[in-house]
This record gives sequence, C-alpha cells and structure tokens, in this order.
Amino acid sequence: MKKGNAKSVTSKDLDKFVEQEIKDIANDKQIHLFKNQNVAVSVSDSPEIEMLGFSNNHQKNLITEITRYLVIHGSKLVYGGDLRQNGYTRLFSDLVYQYRPTKEANKKFFKNYFSFPIYLKLKTSDELEFKKNGVEPIKIPAPEHLDIDTTKFYPPDSKENLFIWAESLSKMRLEMQSSINARIFTGGNMSNFKGKYPGLLEEALLALKEDTPVYLVGIFGGITQRIIMGIQGSKPKELTLDWQSKVNDRYGDFVRFYNSMKTENIIDYSNCTDFLNNYTLGRISKNNGLTIEENKRLFTSIHTSEIIFLIMKGLLNVSKK
Repeated sequence: MKKGNAKSVTSKDLDKFVEQEIKDIANDKQIHLFKNQNVAVSVSDSPEIEMLGFSNNHQKNLITEITRYLVIHGSKLVYGGDLRQNGYTRLFSDLVYQYRPTKEANKKFFKNYFSFPIYLKLKTSDELEFKKNGVEPIKIPAPEHLDIDTTKFYPPDSKENLFIWAESLSKMRLEMQSSINARIFTGGNMSNFKGKYPGLLEEALLALKEDTPVYLVGIFGGITQRIIMGIQGSKPKELTLDWQSKVNDRYGDFVRFYNSMKTENIIDYSNCTDFLNNYTLGRISKNNGLTIEENKRLFTSIHTSEIIFLIMKGLLNVSKK
C-alpha cells in the first residue's frame, strides 16, 4: 500500500514485535497480548479513496492485516454491519476463519451486530456459515418505544421507516459500544446512510464520550478524516446539516421529522462538531496509549506497517494498565 519505494522506519519494529510473539506462541507459552479484548473496527468505503490515490482493495488489504494481528494476539473482533455482497461482514467472517488459532477452532473470534430490521434478511445459510467460521451473530431488537410489528421488514423508503431504521441503528451501536474495549476507524461514507448520522460518526461520538481507546486512521479520507479534522479544531462542511441536506435526497425533511418525534438526542450537527472541537488530542492520547505525535502520525501515515505498529503499540500500552 506504500506509495513509491519509501518504507516506514517502524516496519522493522513491527516485524520484530510480531516475530517474537509468534516464537512465544510456537513454544506453547500461549502469550496472547489482547486476550478477551473486544476490538471494534469501524470501516466502510470512502468516496474519496480514488482521489487520494488508493482503491477499495487497498482499504480491504489494510483491514485484512489489522484483523490478522488482532486475531493472532487473542482479540475478539466486533463489527456492526449488514450482509451486502463483498461487504465487510463477510470479509471479517472469512478472515477470522482463516487466522484463528487451530487449538481454539471452537472459540468465537468475531461478533457481528445486526440491527432491526436488517437481521430479518439473515438466511439459514448465512447462520450456518457464521457458525462454521466462528462468528457470533448478535441480533439487536427494535427499540420498544417504536411499538411496531417486529416480524415485518420496513424498507427505508419513507421518513417514518427511516425513523425506525435510525432508532434501531442507534440502539445497536449503543449496545455494541457497551461491549468493546477499543475501536479502530478508517474510511467511511459521508452520505447515503440510513441512521441519524453517517455510521462512523455516530460510532465515534459514542466511543469518545465513553473515553474508549480510539485509533483514527486517516489514510483513506472519508468520515474518519472529518472526525480527525474536528478533533484538530476544524469545522468540516461535511459535518453540517446544510451540506448533508444538499447531498442526501430528502434528508432535510427526515431530520425535521426525526427531531419532531424526539425530546432528547435529536440530530444536531453543531453539537457534534462542538464536541469534537473540544475533545483534545491529549485526551485521545491519554486513553489510547499513544503519544500526541504518534496519534498525529496515525492520522496521516500511508504505510501499512506503520499503521499496524501504532495500533498494536497503543493496544499493548492500554492492556498493560
């Protein structure tokens, strides 16, 4: 994934780090740095990826490597997603099956959260494949206050149905947040979403408010890059209702409807931006085990090895606390 022939200095550190761990495991020392740690990966395709000189395959290659290191070191992967063909749910499922330790073949290494009504589309064949691959599908029911038929699939084609989707996705993300120890972000759609906000933005706000260790990888742009910009004091136009209403058909009407149905936790981009602007790099560093300079490097690095090294270093430092 590196541009040109440049090589990150820390790739050597990563090689040594992993090599020693592999030796330890091979010697039956069973050293799992992050055993029983639930690490969530927040990722979706970025609309800017080609403009930045990359492709979706570059992003999937990075996610593959991150997943490999996490599973090797005992982490349980967590993701909230759907069953789109070539999507990340299926990718994570295949990767966990491939990289999980042979001696722990019956252990679940991947929890995938499905919100209502998405999980109604799960087929028996999907469930069987998950079981074979060591995946634990977690179905989060619709919020009780919606008072709807929970056996019916509601297509997101009206503001009333979009309200059901948004409330259900928020409930799923909140329950997922309560079960994780750290979260990694990269890429992310900035428009055409079905929740209150772009998915990665909502997940980032939940994680940061809980002071969860967060690792922001800015290489592929997208909503992750806008979160980084917000934390660094900017007010990205993509994090405004005006911009979102222009690029998302009928989103402005949906926001007005959504806010008319709520008395708290309304859709408010100004509040989101203010929160990010006031969430300092020092606070991120205190929580994620990296220095301020290391976090800045993670924001901008284009080197796979360096990105993984920084994430692993941060997780290791956090696990030592």
